[in-house]
Amino acid sequence: MSETVRFCLSALLCGAGIFVIAASILGVFRFRFVLNRMHCAAIIDTLGALLLIGGLMLACRAPVFFWKLLFVLVFLWIGSPIASHLVARMELLTDGDALGHMDAELPEGEEDADGIL
Repeated sequence: MSETVRFCLSALLCGAGIFVIAASILGVFRFRFVLNRMHCAAIIDTLGALLLIGGLMLACRAPVFFWKLLFVLVFLWIGSPIASHLVARMELLTDGDALGHMDAELPEGEEDADGIL
């Protein structure tokens, strides 16, 4: 792959990653409910990190840096959904008015598998 094409693809991926991260940070400050904020923060960890680290992986020439960045991305993708799930679960268990913050309503008598909603 020529250096110009490689640089352009890397710059495009990094720029897209920075845009996604900036938009998600704006969402974190704009929303009031914890689950909405957490959704924006999870986008930073998944899509933003994929684009930004993918651009850096494409730009680096040394294989050791490529593998280090790949491991960072894999660890982010493993840890972020688990942490987001735990925070969301705790918010639903501790916030007595959590359903009042949500737009969608469940029909009468329906619950999820754990009986929380």
